[in-house]
Amino acid sequence: MHILLVGIQWSGKWTQARKLLEKFSWYSFFEMGQKLRNFSEMDEPYSKTVKEYLNSGKLVPLDIVGEMLKHYKNNHTGGNILFDGIPRTLEQLDSFEKVFPDYFILFLDLEKEEAIHRLSNRRIDPSNGESFPADFVGDFSPFTGNKLIRREDDHEDAVKQRIATFYHNTLPLLAEWATRGKRVYRIDASKDINTVFEHIKVILSAY
Repeated sequence: MHILLVGIQWSGKWTQARKLLEKFSWYSFFEMGQKLRNFSEMDEPYSKTVKEYLNSGKLVPLDIVGEMLKHYKNNHTGGNILFDGIPRTLEQLDSFEKVFPDYFILFLDLEKEEAIHRLSNRRIDPSNGESFPADFVGDFSPFTGNKLIRREDDHEDAVKQRIATFYHNTLPLLAEWATRGKRVYRIDASKDINTVFEHIKVILSAY
């Protein structure tokens, strides 16, 4: 089955996704923002429209997102897929399930206060957006060699707003998944990276 990776900003989704893909090589990674950018550069009927929306900073309409998802499914040659960044709203959920009806959810649950602390003190690799915590020693990414930077919108007020948006959109999704009989596995994301991953491995062993 496919996996939806869900969690508040800085709950460790990026880190756990990388570890999961290394351990379970039959999964492919689908990150919504990157796939939209990839699709916008293709020679497909809606590619130019997607590019216009991305360049303007506007949200891509649901019907076009649905077309992108169908294109991805029709051209996907791998096994199961690990999704990050979709669905984020109840409306997106309906569009998503029309294309990918079979999945379960890994919910990396992190308290809001801890997320604010982590986000407000992180640095990122500007080439790929990978985050590094405040206690990371060094000024360069060990994976790309790029100098780490602070995002301008990682100050506390902006972080609180992004977190509020997550709760506004995601809590209804969690309730809706329960209503639809989807399996939602809650994982305590305040634990250390390896403990969280061991929990994920136990869940996946059932599949």
